[in-house]
Amino acid sequence: MDQDEYRRRLRDVLDTRTEDVATRLRTIVEAIGDSVESLEIEVFPDQDGEGTFDVWARFDGPDSYVLNKPIDDHRHLFGVVHHETGWEPDVPPLPRGSSADVIVDTVAEWVDSVWTRTFDRPPAIPVAVSSPDGYGEASRIPFVVEPGFELS
Repeated sequence: MDQDEYRRRLRDVLDTRTEDVATRLRTIVEAIGDSVESLEIEVFPDQDGEGTFDVWARFDGPDSYVLNKPIDDHRHLFGVVHHETGWEPDVPPLPRGSSADVIVDTVAEWVDSVWTRTFDRPPAIPVAVSSPDGYGEASRIPFVVEPGFELS
């Protein structure tokens, strides 16, 4: 499998979780308080290079524990779990010779599409998709920020 096919297959799996993630993002955005400085959506590829990963959302600002407590039940947007019989969900394995960049870039494009479908306008704080380990061609993909955000 080449990277283009991998991206298509991964996106197919991600798309099956779009409605759940949109619901989680709505709840997270509704919880934005005055102390929240930004919303970070972070992609954590596995360290083994097999192709599993997790996607978490978090608020950034002073006392992040307090900021994130109200969204604890909604922060985990996507994850791949190892079971005895395989992975759940059944994401494709990372193609040989590929780096986690392709995972992060594909997830970032998916999150952008979910965000665009879910909200009319972005919130009045920065929102970014990133990989704390610096994976992805653009390790931070900012959304346009506009004041006066309202849920659609």
